[in-house]
Parts: sequence; C-alpha cells; structure tokens
Amino acid sequence: MRSIRVVVPNRPGLLAEVTEVLAARNVDIETIVVETHDAGAVVRMEVQDDHAALGVLTSAGYHAVSDDVLLARIEDRPGSLAQLSRRFADANLNIRALHHVQRDGTFALVAVSTDDNVRARQLLGDNAV
Repeated sequence: MRSIRVVVPNRPGLLAEVTEVLAARNVDIETIVVETHDAGAVVRMEVQDDHAALGVLTSAGYHAVSDDVLLARIEDRPGSLAQLSRRFADANLNIRALHHVQRDGTFALVAVSTDDNVRARQLLGDNAV
C-alpha cells in the first residue's frame, strides 16, 4: 500500500478541495487523516494507485509525496503499539509514520512506514498483512 502526504497552508475548505480533486479523477481513498499545525496542514492518505493520486495532486498545484507503508496486525489491547515500536527501535528501524487503520476489539491494523520496510516486514513476520 502507498501513503501520500500533502503539505499545505491550513484554510477553510482545504479538505473539500483535496478530496474533490481526487474524486474528479476516480482516485479511491482508503484512509485519510488531516492534521493542522498553526498555519499549516498535513493531509495523509492511503490509496491503491499512488501514481494517479500524485499526478492529480501535483497537477492541481499541491506538494505531495508518497511512501510505501506496511500493514501490521497487532493485538487490540493497551501496550501493543508500545511493543511494536520497541521492536522496531531495538532493531534500529526508524518509524517515519504510523497510524491505526482499523480496530475490531481483538486485533488492530496499523499502517507503518520505516526507513527500511524490507527489514520491517521481516521483523513483523506473520503479523505483516
């Protein structure tokens, strides 16, 4: 799966603009998170066709970058995310981005991007989705 980040000035209507640009080109958004920081905003999303999404966003004047993400299946309980983070830290893997994608009370799916996704996938073993 690919993660796309769009870094833009924060303003009313921002999310509507970004999602309308993608919808006009039939780009399907699987997950999306918007965070604002003072006058700026970061729109982070997972899409199946990142090349189409990047092209559409860049053509519309947005600064967008993509990154590979892994889906990790962890127990849905307190401390699971800490254990996952510790495993990566102990393996000297830097987490670039991480967020919960889905929770069902038993397991959670976490999208994670590291500085070495090949090693991260090996470390996750059967927990990589």
